[in-house]
Amino acid sequence: MEFQKILEKRTSVKSYLSKKPAIEEIIKAIEAANSAPAAANLQPLIYIIIETPEKIAKIADVCQQQFINKTPYVVVVCSNSKQLKIFDENRAEKYIKHNVGAAIENFLLKITELGLASCWVGAFSEPTLRNLLDIPDSINIEVVLPVGYEFVKGKAKQRFKQLLVNRIFFDSFGNKYYKPFIKIRRTDI
Repeated sequence: MEFQKILEKRTSVKSYLSKKPAIEEIIKAIEAANSAPAAANLQPLIYIIIETPEKIAKIADVCQQQFINKTPYVVVVCSNSKQLKIFDENRAEKYIKHNVGAAIENFLLKITELGLASCWVGAFSEPTLRNLLDIPDSINIEVVLPVGYEFVKGKAKQRFKQLLVNRIFFDSFGNKYYKPFIKIRRTDI
């Protein structure tokens, strides 16, 4: 699938078929996530794949998102900032945010390319989810990603398109004017 089409097609889906994708498809999406840029190339992310319906139902409750209960897989993304703190203690938490954002975007785009769907879920009871999945206290829980086939294939939601004229600046904050590069000829010098 062409990259621009993937971008346009990707959307947050909250309605899934009961049909279960092959686990290999989930692994491919995790491989794509894992290929995202990572500070110092330390790869601090950990992925937990859940396919047990009873556990998925509990995760739906933990997130207070009942649509999760209808999905065949949930991927919980975690991070271990220990190595990053050794690398740069002052910026480790910032680097983790960057790593997680890049990895999840790769994951969601790959899921879309594979004909699957997901929804980025960031609200959950961390202590409850930690206990449910036996996640050690030293590991941070970042995001919950339900994954499956979209129940009704539809068009991607129209995203609010804000004019970039108020979001792109040149050379300094607030400068909306771009001065094109003018090639100087030798005779002008």
